[in-house]
Amino acid sequence: MKKLPKIAKRYLSDRVVCPIYASNLNRVAERCGVIGTEAVNEYLRARLGQVSTITARTERTIIVSLWRYAYENSLTDKPPRGVMLVKTARAPTAAWTPEQCKMLVEGTNELAGTLRSGAPLGLFLRTWIILGYQSGSRRGDLWAMRDENFEGSTLRWTQHKTGDPLHKRLTPACVEGVRQMLALSPDGRVLGWACRMRQSMRIMKTYLESKGLPGTSKWLRRSGATHIEIREPGKARLHLGHRSVNLASQCYIDWSQVRHHAPETPSLVD
Repeated sequence: MKKLPKIAKRYLSDRVVCPIYASNLNRVAERCGVIGTEAVNEYLRARLGQVSTITARTERTIIVSLWRYAYENSLTDKPPRGVMLVKTARAPTAAWTPEQCKMLVEGTNELAGTLRSGAPLGLFLRTWIILGYQSGSRRGDLWAMRDENFEGSTLRWTQHKTGDPLHKRLTPACVEGVRQMLALSPDGRVLGWACRMRQSMRIMKTYLESKGLPGTSKWLRRSGATHIEIREPGKARLHLGHRSVNLASQCYIDWSQVRHHAPETPSLVD
C-alpha cells in the first residue's frame, strides 16, 4: 500500500491550486494514510461517525482523485476500485428575503459603540452587509478588499479560491459605506482592519439574534444570488463567480423564494 501523503505532495507539485485546497488535501491524506480498498473504506466508515455525510463525501472525492493520479502516473499498480459510496441528504438552501436584508441594513443605524480597532460598530456592520450582499464575494475575499479594488461605483477583484477576476457595480449607499470605512482605515483595507474574521462572526451572530433572524454572514452571498435569480433567471452563477454550471442552483439559491415569483399556468377551470 502506497503512502497517501507522499502522493499528495507529488500531486500538488504538478499543479497550481489555492492554499486552502492544498491544506485540506494534505490533511485528508495524512488522516487516511494509505491507499487500498480496505484501508480507504475503513477510513470512510470511521469518518461517517465523526463528520457530516457531505464532508465525508468530499474527503472520498479527494482520496479517489489522489489514488487515480497515483495509478495514472505508475505510482501504484492498483486502480481506484471498490471504494464505498457516500450518500448525502442535502438540506434545502435557505436565504434571507429582500425585506429581511433591508431590515438588517436599517437596523445598523440603531447601533452605538465602537470596536477595539476604533471602527464604529454600526458603520462596520452596515458596510459589511451591503458590500457582501452586492459583491457576492466569499468572506476571505471581502476581508482582503482594499482601496485599489474600488474605482467610483466599480468593484474589481480576483477571487482567491479560483483565481478568476470579477467586476461588480455598486450602489451609492455601498460606495458611501466603503468610502467612510477607508477614511478610517490605517492600512487601506475596507473591512479587514476593523476586526478579525473570527471576531466578526461573533458580532454578526449577536446582531442576527437581536433581529430574530436565522443564518450567518454566509447568507449574504446566497441571498444576493437568490434575488438575482428571481430578477434574471440563470444569472446567479455569474454573480457568484462559479465555474460550475450547477453549483449555484444546488447550494446557493433559495428556490422557495424563486418559485414564489415564478410565472404560473392559467387556470383551466373557471
